[in-house]
Amino acid sequence: MSTARHTSGRVAFTPLIREEDRSDIARPAPYLAAMRAVIVDDEQEARTVLRALLQRHASEVQVVAEASSVAQAIDLLKEHKPQLLFLDVQMPGGDGFELLKRLGTWDFDVVFTTASQHHAIQAIRFSALDYLMKPVLGEELGAAIDRHRAKRGPVADEQQQLLHNIAQPDERSMKLTLTSGDRSYFVDPAEVVWCEADVNYTNLHLADERRFVSARTLKDYEDMLTPLGFLRTHRSYLVNRMHIDHLDRGGFVVLRNGMRVEVASRRREEVARVLAG
Repeated sequence: MSTARHTSGRVAFTPLIREEDRSDIARPAPYLAAMRAVIVDDEQEARTVLRALLQRHASEVQVVAEASSVAQAIDLLKEHKPQLLFLDVQMPGGDGFELLKRLGTWDFDVVFTTASQHHAIQAIRFSALDYLMKPVLGEELGAAIDRHRAKRGPVADEQQQLLHNIAQPDERSMKLTLTSGDRSYFVDPAEVVWCEADVNYTNLHLADERRFVSARTLKDYEDMLTPLGFLRTHRSYLVNRMHIDHLDRGGFVVLRNGMRVEVASRRREEVARVLAG
């Protein structure tokens, strides 16, 4: 049933729908619950900029406290019990990692902020955690908040793996945090035979024939694993050199397990040179 009404000389029909019959009608976007956050950064300007970006790109995030040092942060975290911590990696008098070491475990998610430090970024990446490069961009900040909402929450063994990775001299001793269902696995990069792009996801194929699906892109893994001897053979493939037997005449690398992985024509010369060395 509908009723007619006049609009600017035209007749428009307004349907009469009972409330109980509205289940198939599009609803407004759900209200995003407020999220408590603490910012820890020794630079006042950096804290001010991040707070302003949050107001503009993630207004549901409420900054309940700011700290400029590790000691101050510990007290504020106990007092305010945030759901999210924005943590600067490099600070005088104890870096961001030192804060986490002192806490041991924590019941909030962490998004690191850093200007540049290869070892720190590798430890964060290997541990499957979020970081934002300074100067922080609004779009990247918004994406980090979305990823936080999709996460299952802090996991104690993943936190301990982060602390383990931080303590290592370089990425050769770090382990990758990979998930399957509700379980976390900590994998030596040497166990990864090859990686395969799947749009914005990556399939990691291990030597024991396990396969993990990661929400990181193949480019992310290329950045992480190239220092460990992985080769980008194709836009869709990244291969662990340790597991390559040879490059055949058909334009494929043949792995020790018998698998053949395609090498793009423009990359064949480079791959052959690396394998020859």
